[in-house]
Amino acid sequence: MAPSADLHFQDHHEGVDWTELEALFAQAGLAGRQGDKLRRAFLASTAVCYVFEKDRLIGVARAISDGEYHAVIYDVAVHPDYQSQGLGREIMGRLQAKLPVWRVMLVADVEVQGFYQRLGFSAYPDTLARLDWNRLYDGSPTSSLLPTQKAGELAAAVLHQDKCL
Repeated sequence: MAPSADLHFQDHHEGVDWTELEALFAQAGLAGRQGDKLRRAFLASTAVCYVFEKDRLIGVARAISDGEYHAVIYDVAVHPDYQSQGLGREIMGRLQAKLPVWRVMLVADVEVQGFYQRLGFSAYPDTLARLDWNRLYDGSPTSSLLPTQKAGELAAAVLHQDKCL
């Protein structure tokens, strides 16, 4: 489905239906984005870009930044019906325009890294991450599992399902 002329981009949270945002992440195949934690993450972000076709949320991205040196882009999602039509590129351009810093990093699965490379991103080897799988969701959805089982099962689920575009 091609985007219509009725596209509306916004860089604020006014009018965002958080349930619709959660549904967009599920439709786009991104795991671990749900409930009030998702709303809190977007509200705490430095910059956001929401895309609506008429009143339907079809794309989103967010970033956090110190406003001087560094920013990190997270949670880029485009509804499957609107992927491969330039919408992801437009979202990324608008979001980056709000980040007046010299280094912008992003988290992206291997399957979509080619898309981001075409936008000027490249591998950055001096980066490490520490993952605490017990904090992925509010509460503890797998509380009956041992910590190593939790981490392994959640890691497998996230690595399998976490696709941005």
